[in-house]
Amino acid sequence: MHIYEGPMRITYYDLDFRGKVKLSALLRMVHIAADVNANDLGVGHQMLANANMSFVLQRFGLDITRMPMYDENVIIRTWPAEITRGTFIRRGEMLDIERRPLMEWASLWVLFNINTRKILRPSALPIELPPLGNMGTTVQAQKIERTADFGTPFSSYCHTVRYSEVDTNMHMNNSIYGDLIGNALFATPNNTPSWRSVQINYQGETRLGETIEVVCHHVGTDYLIVGTAPGRTSFTALVETAQA
Repeated sequence: MHIYEGPMRITYYDLDFRGKVKLSALLRMVHIAADVNANDLGVGHQMLANANMSFVLQRFGLDITRMPMYDENVIIRTWPAEITRGTFIRRGEMLDIERRPLMEWASLWVLFNINTRKILRPSALPIELPPLGNMGTTVQAQKIERTADFGTPFSSYCHTVRYSEVDTNMHMNNSIYGDLIGNALFATPNNTPSWRSVQINYQGETRLGETIEVVCHHVGTDYLIVGTAPGRTSFTALVETAQA
C-alpha cells in the first residue's frame, strides 16, 4: 500500500474574512497531495495526458474535527483506497504536529478519455496499481439525495466561469467549487457558521464562459447548495455547520 505523507503550513492566503481556512484552500491542499501520490504511483497528470486520459472527480466527502489555524503546521496523508463499480476511491486525512486528527476525507474518481469525454474502465490504466486498503478513516463520498422541498431559501447568485478558474482538462477546477459553496453559505456578514462536514457531487463539466446559477436552501444549520449550468446540474453540495 502506497501512502503519501507530507507537511503543509496554513498560510495567510488560505484564510477567509473570519481568519478561517476557506473550503477552496482545503480542496487545493487535498488535490496537491493526491497529485503527488498519483505521480509516485506512475499515474500522474503527464503520463495520463500522454495516453489521452485523465482522472475526474465525481464526489467528495469531508469531516472536520478541528479547523487548522493560521501559521499552523499540519501533516497531510493520502492513499488509493479501493476500486469499485468502475470508480477509484481515494482517502486522506489531515493531522496536527502531534498527529491528532483534524479532518478526514474520501473522494471518488473516474477515468475518462480527454478527446471523447467518455468514461473509461479502470482496466484502461496502462499500469498495475499497488495493493489498496484503508488506514482507518470512515467518511464516505456520498451521493446527495436532493428533494425539491428541502428547507428554506437562503441565497442565490450567478457566477460566470473565468480564465483563472479553468484547468488543463478545459473545465472549472474542482477546488473552485469550494468558493462557489462558500459564497452561497456566507452570503450575509451575519451568517458565519463553522464547517463540520461537506459533501460535494460534481455532476457535469462547467466550461470557460458558462454561467452557473447557484441556489442555497437550509434546514437549521444544514445547507443544500445547487449549481445549475445551461440545461444541466453542475454540482450539488450538502454542508453541515455549527454556528460560530
